[in-house]
Amino acid sequence: MLILGEILTMTDPARAEAVYLEGGRIADVGAAEDLQARYPGAKRIRVQRVTPGLHDAHTHPLSWGQHLSMLNLSGLHDPREVAARVAERARELPPGSWIHGSGYLFEAYPDKTLLDQAAPQHPVFLLSRDFHSGWANSRALARAHITPTTPDPEGGVIVRDASGEPTGYLLERATGLMQALLPAPTVQELFLGLQDLARRGYTATHHMGWCPLAFAEELAQHERLPVRLWWAMDKDNWRGVEPGWRGESLEVAAVKFFADGALGSRTAWMSEPYPDGSLGMPLDDLAFILEEGKAALTAGFGLAVHAIGTRAVRGVLEVFRELAQHPLPRPLRMEHAQHVRDVDLPLFRGLPMALSMQPIHALEDAALVRYHQPGREHQAFRLRDLWNTGLPLAFGSDAPVAPPDVRGGLEAALHHPLCPAQSLSEAETLWAFTRGAALAAGWREHGQIRSQAPADLTLWEAEKPVGRVYQGGLELF
Repeated sequence: MLILGEILTMTDPARAEAVYLEGGRIADVGAAEDLQARYPGAKRIRVQRVTPGLHDAHTHPLSWGQHLSMLNLSGLHDPREVAARVAERARELPPGSWIHGSGYLFEAYPDKTLLDQAAPQHPVFLLSRDFHSGWANSRALARAHITPTTPDPEGGVIVRDASGEPTGYLLERATGLMQALLPAPTVQELFLGLQDLARRGYTATHHMGWCPLAFAEELAQHERLPVRLWWAMDKDNWRGVEPGWRGESLEVAAVKFFADGALGSRTAWMSEPYPDGSLGMPLDDLAFILEEGKAALTAGFGLAVHAIGTRAVRGVLEVFRELAQHPLPRPLRMEHAQHVRDVDLPLFRGLPMALSMQPIHALEDAALVRYHQPGREHQAFRLRDLWNTGLPLAFGSDAPVAPPDVRGGLEAALHHPLCPAQSLSEAETLWAFTRGAALAAGWREHGQIRSQAPADLTLWEAEKPVGRVYQGGLELF
């Protein structure tokens, strides 16, 4: 198969006019006239642009598959609007059935009153857009047996009023008290999440937790994975698991840790306070990440550490500097790196790490940054400054926190909504969605269009994906 168009190779030379595929590999790259003469009998496809296959470098594909059928609260910031959506859903469901949704972000924590009024006969549990907090009504709290005497779980907070009564708002790992009651996830939901990514032009994604490995292994065993899947194990269940490939499409590659929470839930761990005087909260202790990280590296895993707030970023850099003294099977990864102080920028240089970031979050988070971090807006989403460290940037969405929409990611990176000077070029942004993401995964032959590289490509028209080649097979949308 011969594909003609503007070929962005992400290697040297940077551009070509045609790429010829044989089976699952790229066989030749070059000028259109030369390749048409060299392969006269080849099936020809002409598109405007071709890039290496897109990666979404940070997703929760099972949760994304579930999100596709949930109550969608994306873009809502007023608890009253959310309650109105809940009331609409309640009218459609029999009494006693769960109402589950996600996508809102609020400036302040609401209590259960609005949800009690909206759905008095239904248990309701809603997750914030960042998945780091949740809102429940009284019926759901009763089902979870959350009372004034229920202790806060480690790494979580049950928000309470002045009398000690749970308000219905749950932070971080306290949401697990409610999620344990929801219907069990299924392998089909994982497949649906991955299939949606494939239909958006992605050929690979990096899984970052909240899914049983057995689901992915089942899909891999039956050759039903629609994308290549880089898999990070949750930090509580990696022991006893063998790292490495399961077939050609699934690599169990890393262990995931959480240094802190998220900005929208005010649990991102900051060096300077939020307007209410809080500093957010650490989750996995830095000493634990260091020691458990050493064990994971020794076992052959890589590490992926979530760090959003300035204090979390600084702490993880200190941990990585220590871990860099040990043999590394692949680059260390900092997930998000969303808020970075000026004084900490020089600490990135020279570390054997990659930065997995989500520019699309800046579109929604810009107002939150201004509200929660006034005067420190320049610390958020430092794309240009972090690009200039020389470390690989890997871009993604964190779906379902944001939709896996590469056009939204491109828009945010090319036109930074907080600090225009932090914008990247189109070539740099596409590199981070392809070659940079492949390097962050440790997949050195991927993310480039050159002879003998895997035949994973994304096809573009009018600045949006219109098809892909996955393992040599052509799919047009």
